[in-house]
Amino acid sequence: MMADMTMDFMVVAIVLTILAISLIYRVLKGPHAIDRVVAADSIDVIIGLVMVIFGCYEGRALYIDLGLIVALLGFVGTILISKYLEGRL
Repeated sequence: MMADMTMDFMVVAIVLTILAISLIYRVLKGPHAIDRVVAADSIDVIIGLVMVIFGCYEGRALYIDLGLIVALLGFVGTILISKYLEGRL
């Protein structure tokens, strides 16, 4: 049972790494500032997801809590940057 879970975790980690690398390209070469902001927010969500999955794999609630906090702070940062770009901050 543990070997199956390890393999599943590795597959998910590889897929999420490939997605994050493609998003890093979008952050660096995005045509507009909002594209870069959305890509950075997506990377934040992926990092939070990896932390939650790792917390479930290890059986420790600390990683789950930290993953949720990272995702929430990334969302708040995206809202602040969007308001700044819009000129309302």
